[in-house]
Amino acid sequence: MESHLLTAGIHTYMGFIKVDEKSGEVVVKVNARVFPIDLIYQAAYSLMDRAYVILDGDPEDTVYVIMKPRNYEGSLEELGRMLYDELLNFAFYAVQSVRNRGIREALLKAVAPKEEEDFEEIAELWEEKFGEADEGDDETE
Repeated sequence: MESHLLTAGIHTYMGFIKVDEKSGEVVVKVNARVFPIDLIYQAAYSLMDRAYVILDGDPEDTVYVIMKPRNYEGSLEELGRMLYDELLNFAFYAVQSVRNRGIREALLKAVAPKEEEDFEEIAELWEEKFGEADEGDDETE
């Protein structure tokens, strides 16, 4: 089977990336149980400046990302590998975001005003430093 694909100008890499030199397209098979559909959308979107992108398949099982170069001079295999790089990038970001959620919330609580009085105090400090704005002032005039 593989030799037939090679004579047809189709090359496969580890069963996940299929390059069709004749049509100038690369098809990347993505396991949607490993990379949820929102990560696939993000990765595909990040490559849209380099390739036309079509998504197909089952978002609960296997998604096929079909790409045809647009503003890209590299190999089709490399384009397919770039999609996996982006998938890992966005997956790592998602995991780190969940892990750091508590830290972000603590930082926001530390700097955010707690009561309505705090907002008034901030406004008073602002006015002391920068002056009070007149009701009729419009900087666009």
